[in-house]
This record gives sequence, structure tokens and C-alpha cells, in this order.
Amino acid sequence: MHSPLFLGIDAGGTRTRALLADSGGAVLGTGESGPANMVGVESDTALRRMADAAAAALGPVGPEAVGAVCAGAAGMLSMPGAAEHFGGELRAALGVGAPVSFVSDAVTAFAAGTDEADGAVVVAGTGAVALAVRGHTEIAGRSDGYGWLLGDEGSGFWLGREAVAATLRHLDGNGPGGWMAQAVIAAIGAPNRTSAAVIGRCMAESPVRLARFAPVVCEAAEGGDALARDIVDRAVGHLAATAGAVAERGRPIVLAGSLLIEATPVALGLRERLAEDLPGTPVAPAAEPVCGAAWLAGRGFARDAAARRELHRRLTGA
Repeated sequence: MHSPLFLGIDAGGTRTRALLADSGGAVLGTGESGPANMVGVESDTALRRMADAAAAALGPVGPEAVGAVCAGAAGMLSMPGAAEHFGGELRAALGVGAPVSFVSDAVTAFAAGTDEADGAVVVAGTGAVALAVRGHTEIAGRSDGYGWLLGDEGSGFWLGREAVAATLRHLDGNGPGGWMAQAVIAAIGAPNRTSAAVIGRCMAESPVRLARFAPVVCEAAEGGDALARDIVDRAVGHLAATAGAVAERGRPIVLAGSLLIEATPVALGLRERLAEDLPGTPVAPAAEPVCGAAWLAGRGFARDAAARRELHRRLTGA
């Protein structure tokens, strides 16, 4: 008999991805579909898109060949107790007889960075949150992740807001300018160079659109802009405090989200701070979350810890 195959799914606000693999860690198929939001009335659409991505990954392989499925989705932290319900709904949508587990996308991000059962994951993209993870899938502690109005300190939104605020002070003659301020003014495209014009343009958009200035801040900081460097340093301090609230010395910390998986000045600064605050603690960037989801689905088929570790290495490259 052939070993069962397993399927990982990552449902995000930008796109949904699926990955089919075997017990040796070979990727047999991948699929992609549109964004999937599990919160509220959009959950039916999200489940359909997850099924579409899975069907593309399966290709000619029948659903009966799938031995396990793990799906990670944004928004699950705000819906405690919903995992079992959505797991059943997704199982029906996929047409599989295998068990389907539904977890937070932060859990799959953690699994994409380590095969350890316990540790912490720090996610900084548009928003920011840190979570303590136990037993691979249980969320045992949370720090921040409260949204742009109440928290998400050090996030892409936070960087953008601080950059625009510094630009407004400059335009009113209350603060220095520089490359970052000029780049923000140009990107906003205000009809004139006044704080009122910049405010008007920003207020006409969704608040989270301020996150689009995060790359501007990072680029300016790398170029030596003093305003940008100060914002980055403060972001690192916020994220280090967020991580420190849930991380434990010696247990791995996984970094995820657009600000932390690449060598941005925020990521580099946070690594330095974590090394100072929690010496000897492993810190690693997450691979693609869909790889973490696939490993969570397939780890039960590995014969022992060494096999599980090797499967993780093959799927994630970590």
C-alpha cells in the first residue's frame, strides 16, 4: 500500500495556497486561489476558495488518497471554538474522508519556522502580534494584535502612521525633514505641500492604508535618514516588548510577516534585541505558512522524532 498523502492549506487576506506532499516530504502539487476571510459572512466564500486551491494541488489525485489536512487561516484567534465547525465544513468541501484540522495562521507560521512543539511566534506585517505556542497548535499566550486603533505597535501600519506624523510636523515647521518626509509627501500626492492637504488625503482612505509607507521608512532608515532610523528603533523596541511578554528563554522564536521574514532594518534590529534580552534563544524566520500547514498535517505519519524533523526540513528548508 502507498503511504497516505497530506494536504496543507494557508488561507490569507491576499491569496489562498495549498500544498500536497507525501511522507517523504516530496511536494506533489500546489494550488492557489483568491483571498479567504473566515470572519463573518465571508466564511462560505473562504471555504470555497480553500477547496479550489486544494483541488488545484490535488490535480488528478483523488481525495481518497489524502490521509490528513491542516488549514491555517487568518481571523481564527477572534473566533474561539470555531475550529471544529470549520474543520467539518472544509472536510465536506474537500470531499476527503481524512481528519481536517483548522488552526490560526499564526500556528502555521510557527510550524513553518521550527519543528519544536513549544515556543513563540512574532508576526509583524500590516499588524503585529506575538503568541506563545504549546504542543505545536495550542495558543497559550498572546501579546498585542489588538488592531490599528488599539495596538499593533511596531507593525507596518504603525511605521506608516509614525512616518506621516513626522512629515506633518515637518510641514508645520515643528520638526526636521529629510528623504523620508519628502518621499511620503510625494507618495501621498497632496495638491500642495501643507499639513492640511496631507491630512485630507490620508483621511480619505482606510486607516490601514498607512501601512504602505512601511517600505519607505525601511528604505530611508537603510539610507541613513535620521527620522526613519528613529522610527525603526522605536518599532524594534515595541516588537521586542511584545515578544518578551510571551517568549521564554531557550524556546524557539519564529519571526513571520512581511517586516520580519526579509532582512529589513526592523527584522535585523529585532534579532539583535532578542539576542540581548533572551540570550541563547533560537530565532528563525518562518518559511511559507503553507509549508508549515503541510508539516502539521503530515507529522503524524512520521515514524519517530528524527523522521518528523527530516520531514520538516524537506518541506520548509529550515
